[in-house]
Amino acid sequence: MKLEEALGKALREFGISVLKEKRLIFTLSDCRAFDEYPAMKKVFETIVTAGYGKEIYTRASQGNDSECRLYADYLRKALPQTWHFRQDLSDYAADCISFVLGIQNSVTEPTYRGFDPAENGHSPEQKAPLHDSGSEDRNSGPRKAAGTGAPEQRSFQTVNGNDAGPESTVQGSCGVPSVRKSSWFRWAVSIIASAAAVTVIVLLVLNCSAFQYYRGEQLCSEQRYGAALEQFMKAADKGNTDALLKLGRMYESGTGVTQDLEKALKFYERATRLGSADAKMRYDSLRKYMEAPSSGVCAPLPPDASNEEMMAWNSMCL
Repeated sequence: MKLEEALGKALREFGISVLKEKRLIFTLSDCRAFDEYPAMKKVFETIVTAGYGKEIYTRASQGNDSECRLYADYLRKALPQTWHFRQDLSDYAADCISFVLGIQNSVTEPTYRGFDPAENGHSPEQKAPLHDSGSEDRNSGPRKAAGTGAPEQRSFQTVNGNDAGPESTVQGSCGVPSVRKSSWFRWAVSIIASAAAVTVIVLLVLNCSAFQYYRGEQLCSEQRYGAALEQFMKAADKGNTDALLKLGRMYESGTGVTQDLEKALKFYERATRLGSADAKMRYDSLRKYMEAPSSGVCAPLPPDASNEEMMAWNSMCL
């Protein structure tokens, strides 16, 4: 998926506030938005962590298109000047954001397809790679690959004055051959380990009952009740009282499900056992109504009843 398309999908799913949140990077990665231009991942990580995304969100949430355009122009200058990012990548980031905010009709894709967004081949916070002596001038920047404008990716080790490949056999102690790994091989291993750690953290968050309840509320607001019910059920199975209370309300009122007062009563009862005072009042209200449904004074509370209404009902009907 193109980066601008994935960015638009993230905004539709999570709202404009996602521009200032780290989950934007996870969402874009899940959509494989960085496959074509890998360096854009570092660019968008910087936009989020350095506060640029928050500034864009502030202006966009106020509906101020002119301020958004001015800040997009500022972003085109700030990324190269402050972070030494390539200009074509910086322009592409600003174009994508402007495009999904509706203040620009098209985007210009970058020419660079490498992994490092920095103009000089390495980001300011990273150390410059070591070069083989005599192979290139340290002050001349990275060597260009023949026939292209992209820096040549080259960081092999040197063994006895000769470049070694990604894996070189050299003479070890006692004459026993040993294998030396190149620097890029170690870098790849560290990236894989970091990705695995991030995956574990994401899975833990997604499996958290509080997140599942929050996601269910989002889906309810979009009237996607089937998906919301699934999230509430997952959270309820972990003992989340808010999710149990929400399920009780849905079944009591028939919101997104077939009305079932018995099921509603069971959800309220489970939440009550876990210490929810709101669930206790709703349980008592619904139980009394089911025992004497013709009573007008003690009819069940509506699902959106306030705490004051519940307390008044409690004192009148129990």
